Amino acid sequence: MNKISILLPYKENFSPEYAGAVSLYVKDTSLRSKFKKNITIYGNTNYKKIFKLNYVNIKMDKNFIKSGSKSYVENFINYEKKDPSTIIEVHNRPVYLSYISKFNLNSKIVLYFHNDPLTMSGSRTKTDRIFLLNYASTIVFNSQWSKKRFLNNMDSSSINSEKLIVIYQSSDKPKINFNKKKNWITFVGKLNSAKGYDLFGAAIIKILKKFPKWSGIVIGDEPRQKLFFKHPRLFKKGFLNHKDVLNI
Repeated sequence: MNKISILLPYKENFSPEYAGAVSLYVKDTSLRSKFKKNITIYGNTNYKKIFKLNYVNIKMDKNFIKSGSKSYVENFINYEKKDPSTIIEVHNRPVYLSYISKFNLNSKIVLYFHNDPLTMSGSRTKTDRIFLLNYASTIVFNSQWSKKRFLNNMDSSSINSEKLIVIYQSSDKPKINFNKKKNWITFVGKLNSAKGYDLFGAAIIKILKKFPKWSGIVIGDEPRQKLFFKHPRLFKKGFLNHKDVLNI
């Protein structure tokens, strides 16, 4: 097995200080991969502390004419020209494939969807998705639902394509003493409607008013936060790493 390159979304923090969901997935799967020594992860972050894997931080120059994402991909391609990969994994940015396709690469392209394809630039339209299906070697979904969304209005040949696979995401299983359960209802994730925080917030306020022995715990943040819910027993912890969560 030769080199495997993993391209993270632009500005996705590959750092334990403030890791995104895609970074956590890539970190966990890379650490467990039997091809770990062949993997190089490319990203763009300002954090000095990086997960202990083979990582290349793509430095970006300010360009007010060209989009940041397009420049990011072009800088990644410069690395590929010097040290070509057998496989390139692109995570959660289908539009990157349209940029990559303009270069004559011999690598197999694998696209991972971590969210709804119909909400993402580069896969919203049927034309977009036909291009992805033709260009990518494999397209990986994190659920049958997201795969079904990708196939919306596609023909039968696309539906039966062997390129489309589902790999369910998982997490480490910590030891839990269920004899010490607490009356907590917990939300973990970005505090936006895409993650369902609007639904959680509306529901938790009603529950806390009706059941005085229960509390709500919110773990996560959102730099562009627009959803605010307040109650004396609704506790917002912000972004926490794995160890901090276990110690709540």
